Amino acid sequence: MVRILGGKARGVALKVPASARPSPVRLRKALFDYLRLRYPRRGRFLDLFAGSGAVGLEAASEGWEAVLVEKDPEAVRLLKENVRRTGLGARVVALPVEVFLPEAKARGERFTVAFMAPPYAMDPAALFGELLASGLVEAGGLYVLQHPKDLYLPLGERRVYGENALTLVEV
Repeated sequence: MVRILGGKARGVALKVPASARPSPVRLRKALFDYLRLRYPRRGRFLDLFAGSGAVGLEAASEGWEAVLVEKDPEAVRLLKENVRRTGLGARVVALPVEVFLPEAKARGERFTVAFMAPPYAMDPAALFGELLASGLVEAGGLYVLQHPKDLYLPLGERRVYGENALTLVEV
């Protein structure tokens, strides 16, 4: 069972769609411990390939203004239900990431943190490249990619948590 780890909605259980691979507890805890220290005033948090919303709703629970992007219809339905269950004001966007990125850029949207956890069957490095090229993260912000630990990217800082890794790129 996936639960919110901290903040206002701590302990709330999330419904997980069949298509999702929720971020492991250890990885989420480490990420938010880091973000809590780095961004005490929070900001805007973008969760791409949101799945169950475990990461984006964790951000919202910690006081971030969260936008969760997901294209799978079942996942979108459960995301909306999870937002309602947590009582958090996260915004769910039912679009493919490759459609959302240029649209958000055209609207001039900016985020403090952009987190991406694509299905590992996709090409995480190429997708992360698209995110970096979007320029959606403001100065002083952070791009974060969750990926298999055996993928090495020639940029940013790498942190490994079991079979998963995070690559963090500062703006």
